[in-house]
Amino acid sequence: MAFWKVDLTTEDGALGAAQLGGYACFVAAALSAFGLLIVGWYLGTPGAPEATMVLGVAAAETVLFAVAGFRLRAGRGLAWGSVAAFLLVLEFLGKLATLNIMGLVINAVLTIGVINGLRGARALRRNAFDGDEAAAIFE
Repeated sequence: MAFWKVDLTTEDGALGAAQLGGYACFVAAALSAFGLLIVGWYLGTPGAPEATMVLGVAAAETVLFAVAGFRLRAGRGLAWGSVAAFLLVLEFLGKLATLNIMGLVINAVLTIGVINGLRGARALRRNAFDGDEAAAIFE
């Protein structure tokens, strides 16, 4: 299965695409948690209202990515994955505004992974796979 073009005609391909989206969400959650640690260490004053707001948003983003990752790994999670993809697009636009080239590449790859995961979860939801095709492999 290629990263850029996934095979959604088989159940195995759709499940693999959904799991790829889950992995992308887990990587985004890890990067968000790392950013949470860096911002928390940098601000240093936990009583400041700005620090509390920034840390709260970063923590919520980390939890959202983790939940979306678990839901997509299970082959479900269209709603959670859509919100995660939307957040990744917003982050991509933020990186584009600051001309952060490495962040652009990372967010582009993660966004493609999550979108393919959404496509796989949608194909699994339709459940229009032919069992005879899978059985034909073993004949």
